[in-house]
Amino acid sequence: MRALSVRAGLVGKAPCQPDFLRINAASPLAFQLQRWLVEGVEAARAARCELPSGTASFLFTAPKAKNVLLGVFAPSTDGVGRAFPLALFTELPATTAAHRLALLPMVFHPFLTEGAALLDAAASLALPVLTARVDALPFPPSGAFSEAERLWRGTLARRRGAELLEPLRRPEDPPGGAYYAFHTFRTACAGEQHRQQGTAQVVLECPIAPGLGPSAWLELATRLLHWTSSPPAFIWSGAPEPRLLLCLGAMTPDLFLHLSRTNQGGRRVWPLRTPREAAIGQATQALTEPQRQRIDSPTTNLEELLHALSC
Repeated sequence: MRALSVRAGLVGKAPCQPDFLRINAASPLAFQLQRWLVEGVEAARAARCELPSGTASFLFTAPKAKNVLLGVFAPSTDGVGRAFPLALFTELPATTAAHRLALLPMVFHPFLTEGAALLDAAASLALPVLTARVDALPFPPSGAFSEAERLWRGTLARRRGAELLEPLRRPEDPPGGAYYAFHTFRTACAGEQHRQQGTAQVVLECPIAPGLGPSAWLELATRLLHWTSSPPAFIWSGAPEPRLLLCLGAMTPDLFLHLSRTNQGGRRVWPLRTPREAAIGQATQALTEPQRQRIDSPTTNLEELLHALSC
């Protein structure tokens, strides 16, 4: 499956331009991404906080849009030194992304990896060179989704559920944190299932196991939400610690504040970790005995864990 645009696009600011830069970015959705970046930067400045300092991959959606943007953004500046992100993306059918959400990080891994490297180099590139590098980015070959599906099913059967649980457990937190995490995830998906074509009111902050990436959380969201026409938006990054910000709907500009000020929560952000014993106790009671057994068993594989949690 090729990307809808069959090429990459770029929006934001780079030193080779005095103001906004757009390459292959004439679609309505690309303009909405640019507006989201502008409003996010304005929200961060109004709150007197720094812009996000690291590179992050994203899936951008808009209410009732038929396509989505998958890409990566990084900090940058324009030709006169004003800080503003630079985002590289490709456009996909929303239905494809909804049905194959967990596969996107795998299928587009070369695109996202080389895209991140290009953003890192963009500060030293002249506009013609930057444009040529954008046009040369790799796209998935025919059959990439089928191969990724085969590999993913093998991963679910082979890898242990304990790998997904590991980053949920912090030494300073009470026991039972995994119960709280999965109950919170299930509760959010059940409560926000009606927002498939709307703006996210809840963002789940999911710690990522380095060896798994975001796909296990995306798989669980797919099974719980049952969204077919549009996927949940998301941002995932590796710094300061690997995490997925899963938006149950289209992302809002105030998400920039959380990207800049980690571990401070927010009115929309639901962390999957808590130090509150009472909340953990309530979550423990809310899960079924078979679900708790799957969470506790060291032999549970990922498929068994996700199946139990999505029932």
